[in-house]
Amino acid sequence: MDRAVRRMLGRHRQEDLTQTCEPSLREREARQVERLKQEAEKIRTWLQVHPVDRRGVSGGLRKSNRTDHESAKMATSKGVIQGYTGVAVVDEQHQIIVDAQAHGVGQEQELLVPTVAAVHSLCTEATVLTADAGYQSEANLQHLAE
Repeated sequence: MDRAVRRMLGRHRQEDLTQTCEPSLREREARQVERLKQEAEKIRTWLQVHPVDRRGVSGGLRKSNRTDHESAKMATSKGVIQGYTGVAVVDEQHQIIVDAQAHGVGQEQELLVPTVAAVHSLCTEATVLTADAGYQSEANLQHLAE
């Protein structure tokens, strides 16, 4: 947004020197410059007030948007969408969901540890945890071994 404002203002300065701009075009661009400045300021203010809201589960920055900052940009077979990853834990014996979560991240790997922690009180020495390959990482294996 800031780049667009600078580009338009640079074009305005050049047109001022050559006096080649149509008045109606100038008015439309002036409104657009003001709108972009206001939107950029809203985003800057929001980021200053909510510095941790853009942090993912693992602490890194996640791509997000201002209207739903808890969701994330996720790659799908239909392109990139704004959404959530759903995680469910199921009891093998009774086939019921014992925990469900929605996370604003695009990959499952960082969700295994918080999911296991959420059902830890339900686990016994005999409990067997299984997860699909999307959760596999050295860090997750190390955590589970501990």
